[in-house]
Amino acid sequence: MDFFSLSKTVWFFAAPSHLLVWILALGVLSWRSWFGRILIIGVAGFLVLLQFVPLGDWAVASLENQFPRGPWPAHVDGVLELGGGLNSTILTRRGVPGATSEGRVVATFEAARRYPKARIVFSGGGDPQAVPEAVVARYVLEGQLGLPPGRVLYEKRSRDTFENFLYSKPLAKPAPGETWLLVTSAFHMPRAMAVARQAGWAMIPWPSDYLTTGQTGLYHQGESGNLEDLDLAAHEWVGLLAYRLAGRAR
Repeated sequence: MDFFSLSKTVWFFAAPSHLLVWILALGVLSWRSWFGRILIIGVAGFLVLLQFVPLGDWAVASLENQFPRGPWPAHVDGVLELGGGLNSTILTRRGVPGATSEGRVVATFEAARRYPKARIVFSGGGDPQAVPEAVVARYVLEGQLGLPPGRVLYEKRSRDTFENFLYSKPLAKPAPGETWLLVTSAFHMPRAMAVARQAGWAMIPWPSDYLTTGQTGLYHQGESGNLEDLDLAAHEWVGLLAYRLAGRAR
């Protein structure tokens, strides 16, 4: 089993929302014992806590605050956008793109207009059994937003952040001293920059979209959104740790 497949399998069991299910199931199976009752009470208590305390928001903000966007550079040689959130299946079946990360595409389009001579690379393959995510990016950037054909180079093989850089660097051919923008969601930027450093590709972080305000106050978010954000943040922290242990990031 390769790294990508192993990571998907491990995450299926390790995601916080899934862990709650496994713990609750174990508690139900052993509910006659004090151990089982403690597990059930613990899960219930944690869900109540999520209803009032924005743990997920705090966790996501801790990622998003690491690489704030700076002013536009005076000169940019290239832009690399990392795929994620563009659903090719929806485009195939409905004729319009399915997207949850429009901010990345918009940021890339904005950079392409601001720096007309910069090389633009979109990196995203996704599920090998489906249409590559790069197909959706081409539809949006060229078909909807009007970038001329040939302006963007599309990398279609990558399945994760490490492979984004593995396959995009030979395509982009960055030269020493060049200025490149790295476009991805703010919560994903810490892992992306760590992989860029490992790949020896000097980049300016250019976070494209945020999920939080960056504040850490108390407010009522609701259980489902809170747990979803907690899953997202845990995925990035665990992914960064796994990448570093595997020598994929630094």
